[in-house]
Amino acid sequence: MPVDKPTGISLIRSGTQMKPVLIVQNCPAESAGTIIDYLSSRELPYQEIHSYTGDRFPRVEDCSAVICLGCPTSVNDYHDHRYLADLYSFVAQVVRADVPYLGVCYGGQLLAKVLGASVKANHVKEIGVYKVRLTEAGKTDPLLAPLGNSFPVMQWHGDTFGRPYGCELLAEGTDCTNQAFRHGRQVALQFHLEATESLVHSWCEAYPQEPADVEKTVPELLREFRSVADTVKQLNFVFLDSYFTGVKENQFNNHTLQARPNRSR
Repeated sequence: MPVDKPTGISLIRSGTQMKPVLIVQNCPAESAGTIIDYLSSRELPYQEIHSYTGDRFPRVEDCSAVICLGCPTSVNDYHDHRYLADLYSFVAQVVRADVPYLGVCYGGQLLAKVLGASVKANHVKEIGVYKVRLTEAGKTDPLLAPLGNSFPVMQWHGDTFGRPYGCELLAEGTDCTNQAFRHGRQVALQFHLEATESLVHSWCEAYPQEPADVEKTVPELLREFRSVADTVKQLNFVFLDSYFTGVKENQFNNHTLQARPNRSR
């Protein structure tokens, strides 16, 4: 149920009014994948904008939630690109207004940056299918606990976010430790639960030299993802069910201390 303008939409099944979910795409190759499948199946209104083409951001108060997707540019270089500087400013407004936010990969790193944490190059790139595991905090988190203690995800990143002050690490990996944190109603995921085979193929076409950095070929990456594609989609639906239940019913609790800017761990 895409919409052209960020206005309230009647939900067919519930009969309630809900503002659209804003999906921010930051480069041509990194779209929303199964997030769109989920929103359509649940009849939730959404609006997509492409920040890299100069699409105007709506007012944060006109969004029921914001989902910010990936981008190949480092978060640390946002000031060199007008559209990323505008995106940084918008996400800062989202945090100040306490609007629900889901940051995927770059979007998660951007949340960390806005909250004062560092973003830096990881010691190795993660490209392909990896296992992540929940921390003790993650095992009791209402958004991540339903995914199980350990699960497969798709990764494609070289940078990693620090943990903002007051935010607990909720998921971790072997090659990249920091995989998820939550700041009240704002969530950061380093990994891609929204991935589809066609989306992974698009990444391979957009970044053809990068698989070799982890000693993989494009056919190997596609086979790797194909083996877990159905599971990853199911995990995304489970996660988004928890997420949007919290958005709709205002069930988010802080689960964190109040974050302070310009300090990280």
